[in-house]
Amino acid sequence: MFGKWFGMSRHAASSCNGALMVSEVEPEGPASEEASSSTAKRSEDPSPGLDRFACGSGWRWALRRAMPVERDAALRRSRNRYPPRGSTSLTMTLLGGLLIWSACGATASAQDLVALLPQPEGLAWPTEGWEVGSLPEEIAADVQAHVDDVMARQRGDELGETRAVVIIHRGKLVLEAYRDGFGPDTKQVSWSMAKSITSALVGRSVQLGLIDDIDYPMPSPFAEDDPRREITWRQWLTMTDGLDYLEIGAETMAENDVIQMTYGPGRYDVIQYIVDELPPAHEPGMHWNYSTAGFHLIGRALLELSRSTENVKPVEDPIVEAEDLTPTSVQFIERCLSGVMNATEGQMSDPLPVMRQGPCALGRHMRLFDRLGMDAQPEFDAAGNFLGGSLVWASARDFAKFGYLYLRDGVWEGDRLLPEGWVDFSRTGALGDDGNVYGAGWWITTGGEEPSPDYQLRTSPPWDSFAAEGHEGQTLYVVPSRDLVIVRLGLMPNGGNNWPALFEWNQTLASMFPETRFASTPDNADLP
Repeated sequence: MFGKWFGMSRHAASSCNGALMVSEVEPEGPASEEASSSTAKRSEDPSPGLDRFACGSGWRWALRRAMPVERDAALRRSRNRYPPRGSTSLTMTLLGGLLIWSACGATASAQDLVALLPQPEGLAWPTEGWEVGSLPEEIAADVQAHVDDVMARQRGDELGETRAVVIIHRGKLVLEAYRDGFGPDTKQVSWSMAKSITSALVGRSVQLGLIDDIDYPMPSPFAEDDPRREITWRQWLTMTDGLDYLEIGAETMAENDVIQMTYGPGRYDVIQYIVDELPPAHEPGMHWNYSTAGFHLIGRALLELSRSTENVKPVEDPIVEAEDLTPTSVQFIERCLSGVMNATEGQMSDPLPVMRQGPCALGRHMRLFDRLGMDAQPEFDAAGNFLGGSLVWASARDFAKFGYLYLRDGVWEGDRLLPEGWVDFSRTGALGDDGNVYGAGWWITTGGEEPSPDYQLRTSPPWDSFAAEGHEGQTLYVVPSRDLVIVRLGLMPNGGNNWPALFEWNQTLASMFPETRFASTPDNADLP
């Protein structure tokens, strides 16, 4: 296990957003069944809101596994006495023979985050389509000129070719623009915006009771004695898994793991490529490294949840009527049924392999898209793996619906689809000194501090914006202080100044809109 890999006893090393736990004892390890660690019995006293996902919950898991029940209960009662997320501290606690050193240094606390507004009273949710509004009169000309400028640019220009822009302000569609050949219903590729969607599917699984604790090891394809098997949901979500993986910064295609995984030796089975080619390089939780591979593994784990729920009693997921299914959901159901009906005689004797791949296994998770009225189309590789790190197709309007779910704190039509605190967890930095530009599936700003890694120049307001971003210039910005969602889809070279310029384009556009409230670090210190 990872403790043995790094010279400690099993489970002696664990981490949560930079928190390192060192144990003198050897607690009982997770059950050997692949999904059992994720579907264990839920705690009787789950932490509400962000605290449930914040730094500290990981070491509570370690304590629970080593302490008697009475001390476990006492710990739960005292959890709020520990340093909040955002503080930098070194805490030594001797409890039940367990020595824990905890160092939490996250980049933002719940107190730093701009509050997420509820749906305005009387405004229809956009499930069936966006209500059309107008831009505030005082900014209409500037916003239109800003969008017209980017729409007029060509592939050889900075920012490349923009194919769609959609702006949602205060719950209404106030502006959209499309390049010739593209329109409101045109599905476009997410590329790595899919990571934000995959993160939401994990949150939905937590809400439904399919995942008990994101600080438990995630179901994985690794062997029982493989240290990578102990990497937690949190560490995969925050890209602190520690694998020897190179994507951003690779100088050649030969050394770029995402190229090799997607178009080279791993093209038929991305998961097998990860198992064979990506060994541990760092202790999990201590080093941030951008990774599509990690989110492909999360995609696989989501399929595993659909295959391993016999002993799980999730909260009831409201039934979606047939007429409420999106076209892609209907297509997935038809493909699944076709796979079963057309199975060979050998397959019919054991239909589970057919049911455990691709559309069949992802079907349960597609219900989230149905609830939003988002006709999203995930892709799979030849082995049936959901490519959760890179490939979901949807229209610009539907990507905006996904962003709006996060703007409204995971609530849709009065129902909580994502756990309380999940959006805050997603938009809070994973590590204080190594990777302050990324939360859990979402890019964030630095709040005015130097970015780490330094090539991510996310250093201008509005500081509360957080974004889903994808290869060649796909962006989905959520800006709570402006009650705003911005979608930009296109074809842009990744090199040169294009990505910093696209960040500034989105931030400048967001800054034009009036603030609904101030962030803890206002955009303009002179504002009253």
